[in-house]
Order: sequence, then C-alpha cells, then structure tokens
Amino acid sequence: MLALVTNYGTMDISVKKVELIEWPARLQDEKLIQRIETLRKGSIKELYEQRMPKTMEQLQAKFNRSEKDIDEGKLYSKEEVDNYFKGRFKK
Repeated sequence: MLALVTNYGTMDISVKKVELIEWPARLQDEKLIQRIETLRKGSIKELYEQRMPKTMEQLQAKFNRSEKDIDEGKLYSKEEVDNYFKGRFKK
C-alpha cells in the first residue's frame, strides 16, 4: 500500500486521490477553475512535446525502435487497440 506523508501524518494515497477528485466538483470560483484548466492543458501539451522528436537523429532513432518492435512482433491489431480503448473509456 502506498502512503503519502504530509504535515498531518501518513495518509493513504487512495484517500488523497479521492479528495483531489472531489475538490474541483465543489469549487465555485470561476477564475480558479480556469486556472486549473489552463494547468491541465499545459501539462498535456508539455507531455506531448516531450515525446516528440526534436531532431532528425531523434526521429530516426524512434523510427528504428518502431521497426525493431515490428520485427520482434511487438505490435497490436486494430481490434486489440479498439477493445483496449472501449474498455478504458466505458460510459
């Protein structure tokens, strides 16, 4: 079990996650909500930019890794990918 150490002692990480999920639902401050949304969008963009090759050498290395994965059978069919996302994003 993971635990989070805070000023209040040790708190189970799952409890902290639930609190973090519930907190925005109770917010009434529109400016704070906008700031949180901006932060979220910025972190998504940052993650995307970190994964994108920035040079031709990085792009070639990524291509070579992909080719190696294909040669080694490390790939998924369209059906497997569809099923994964259907299961992950059930309504």
